Amino acid sequence: MKKRILIVEDEPAIVDLLRMVLTRENYEVHACQSGREAIAKMKKVMPHLMILDVMLPGLDGASIMRIISEDEVLSSTPVIVSSALLESEEMFKPYPQVKDFCSKPFVLKDFVAKVKRAIGD
Repeated sequence: MKKRILIVEDEPAIVDLLRMVLTRENYEVHACQSGREAIAKMKKVMPHLMILDVMLPGLDGASIMRIISEDEVLSSTPVIVSSALLESEEMFKPYPQVKDFCSKPFVLKDFVAKVKRAIGD
């Protein structure tokens, strides 16, 4: 069974790129483009890993992390935070489910290595 990854990202080009890279690595990839959609999609897909952008329409990445961390089922989902803002790394330190950070633009080789480490492959 393929491991499921949920990409929460509002830039379609980034979603397409990450989907292509992760599909090639044999993961089942799901995506959504807003913070409000992210929680519902998580509950539906039950991903093994979530790639979470910080700046999103609706709920931002920090708000999503607060909601997830208080949810009994979702709080165990590992997360990789992606952002063009290096300062945003600090606001996610309190969340143990945040396994790594990826700065944009992505270095795809490093990104794949971080995904594999976070998901346990």
